[in-house]
Amino acid sequence: MTLEAKREEVEVASGTFLVNDLPTNILFDSGDNYSFISHKFCRRLALRVDKLDSALVVQVDSGIFVHVSDCIKNIIIELNGNKFPEELLPIELKGFNIVLGMDWLSANDADIK
Repeated sequence: MTLEAKREEVEVASGTFLVNDLPTNILFDSGDNYSFISHKFCRRLALRVDKLDSALVVQVDSGIFVHVSDCIKNIIIELNGNKFPEELLPIELKGFNIVLGMDWLSANDADIK
């Protein structure tokens, strides 16, 4: 989904930030309950894939449900000089390498304006 299409649905913001010292495009999306990382960007980071304690079923923008049983740990997102260690769920994403949802926004008292 494009940023323009997403803006019509929920409060979103986007930008390019450092993730494990690599510049990448991030979507901040109050319409997603969880935070995700694209499979393609996961391969660039070359981090270990761990199993979730409990698998999740998430609905993606196309309306289909995706089974998620993995997570990627040791991700460091740098925003305005602050470093946020993160654990993200790998899924197929189009248009963005990372989507930070309500789990991340709430945990970090972030507000999209």
